[in-house]
Amino acid sequence: MFGMFKKQQVDLCSKVQGQLFISGHPAKGIRVHRILTYSGEQEFSDSTVTDSEGCFSLPKYSILSRKPNKPFFESFTHQYIYAEFEGNKSLIWFAKHRGKDELDSFAKKLGNIIGDLTDPEVQFEFNSGVSKVKYFANSRCRWDADFDIVEVFED
Repeated sequence: MFGMFKKQQVDLCSKVQGQLFISGHPAKGIRVHRILTYSGEQEFSDSTVTDSEGCFSLPKYSILSRKPNKPFFESFTHQYIYAEFEGNKSLIWFAKHRGKDELDSFAKKLGNIIGDLTDPEVQFEFNSGVSKVKYFANSRCRWDADFDIVEVFED
């Protein structure tokens, strides 16, 4: 019974690290925003600026919460990462992360973001680590492995 009042660590987002380009050239001085919405209720945000080579990073983001202890509570996080580019929001990553623990498949993608802000947004699937279970995300970025495009969105 007292477990309901104990806080648990909830990993909202793995460390984010990557490099952005604009038409093949490093996207220097671009602001990158991360917005995390936990189970549709709490919103957390942070941001950074790309360096002269277009590189950026954001630390792993975790909170302590009693919510996972509630009966019938569904723990999930909407992860939204975008760059401010030419007065618009240019999508870098959007996905729904289920559960309260960091997922290796998400950590691999978020730890190795490489993308050109002029490329079209795509929806893609990638392996969850569980046989025949796939995750979906949207991005302008591309990965060499475990990246199967489902749909291309033209601007």
